[in-house]
Amino acid sequence: MAKILIVDDSRLIVHVARTILVRRGHEVIVAQDGTVGLELARTHMPGLILLDLVMPAVDGYEVCRRLKADPLTEDIPVIMLTSKAEAADKVKGLEMGAVDYVTKPFDEGELLARVNIHLRLKELYEALQERNRQLQDLANRDGLTGLYNHRYFQEQVGKDFARARRYHQPLSSVMLDIDHFKKVNDTYGHQTGDVILRTVGKLMLDSLRESDVPARYGGEEFALILYFTDSRGAFEVADRLRRMVETHIFHAGAETLQVTLSAGVATYPHPAIQEVQHLVECADKALYAAKQNGRNRVECY
Repeated sequence: MAKILIVDDSRLIVHVARTILVRRGHEVIVAQDGTVGLELARTHMPGLILLDLVMPAVDGYEVCRRLKADPLTEDIPVIMLTSKAEAADKVKGLEMGAVDYVTKPFDEGELLARVNIHLRLKELYEALQERNRQLQDLANRDGLTGLYNHRYFQEQVGKDFARARRYHQPLSSVMLDIDHFKKVNDTYGHQTGDVILRTVGKLMLDSLRESDVPARYGGEEFALILYFTDSRGAFEVADRLRRMVETHIFHAGAETLQVTLSAGVATYPHPAIQEVQHLVECADKALYAAKQNGRNRVECY
């Protein structure tokens, strides 16, 4: 059952509507003027609002307009309670964002039918929104590791770079690569290689902040976006991951094997980093230096 807010200055109407709705198991809260109604809508976030159009001070049209202008309450369905029979009044309320209307004095069956219809529509809408969020998240994820994919990384690093430049905040990118991964695949097979990739991805997810963005950049290469993180902090994050991978026991059938990472760090602001592509390129150059200098190490640009 739902939480329903009634905004009406008529005690009789409130009593009748509340009695009908409570009898059907709904939780009812009441406001006797528009200002209080707006406050209760924000604090209680009801599933539906029954709103009288004719009230002193702030009328129902204005209340509805403010509800729909507020991102917090804009999706709450509003059913108008009106004693006006003129179509123009009903149209005006619908134009303000109401989803339906009930004419007073209302019939119990009609009120319940309209309330139930719009509660069900809201439920379906929220389920659809959640499904869309899930599908969007799947589209942003790498299917093997569960990390973000290359496309999402490119989109997010662009947004974060623009934000860092605007607010003069540090932003670091880390490029990581599994050392000698081709040899692992050739020796133990691609299934073992996939296990290693998944495990490295899980180690990243388990050790990073929620605000960090770990991605599978491609093949055996990974990338991180570390917002509000300077070069030293990014080095520490990368080196912690390197040590976690180095000490982890990987299994290939009955055998165990050791895997290592090389990593490169680049941080904005830096004289060589004026655009977002420079940030990623510099991290990649630092990764190349780590490989050239012996692998299983972290280098900063």
